[in-house]
Amino acid sequence: MQEQGPDGVAEMRLRDRKKARTREMIRTAAFDLFEEQGFERTTVDQICRRADIAHRTFFRYYPAKEALLFGWDFGQVILDAFAAAPAGLGLWEALGHALTVTDGRLEEPAEHTARRRRLRRTFLDVRSVHDYALILIDTFGQRAADIAGERLGVDPHSDLRPFALGAMLGGMIRRHVVIGAEPGLLAAWMEAYQGVLPPPR
Repeated sequence: MQEQGPDGVAEMRLRDRKKARTREMIRTAAFDLFEEQGFERTTVDQICRRADIAHRTFFRYYPAKEALLFGWDFGQVILDAFAAAPAGLGLWEALGHALTVTDGRLEEPAEHTARRRRLRRTFLDVRSVHDYALILIDTFGQRAADIAGERLGVDPHSDLRPFALGAMLGGMIRRHVVIGAEPGLLAAWMEAYQGVLPPPR
């Protein structure tokens, strides 16, 4: 792969800044509208007019207005780090590594995070928001299981270990979404699971 020169790197950084600004405009417009008139009465067209962007631009950044309540990369940074963890690490060590290098963050760190979480809790009973949350949780758990299967070198359809890990991570995500709590330390979750499992015979 050819390395980027200084001009290429600068251009990439400029594009990234433009994307970040556009994403921020969409978020701000949407959050303002959600607060002013509620989630269900707010349409994508209204968000686009408030943000002064084209309709197609909105869908380049968010697949649906529900996604605005969860963040554009919800949970994926942790899973990317889990997949990229050094090959010699076991599953728990690789997951611990991922949580360490990402600071365990499920959502992009920004000044609007608290606002987004408050709005999410407010509108979580809206059917489309609730269904979107379930899809996110299921997708996160499934991808975690796929990554675990790859790291173990097993087929997740015939080996339960990847799915067991995915189910635990899905529980972490559900707690974060439904209750608003941080995922918590991995060791605490391991201890909680051990506390409800029967002792080995």
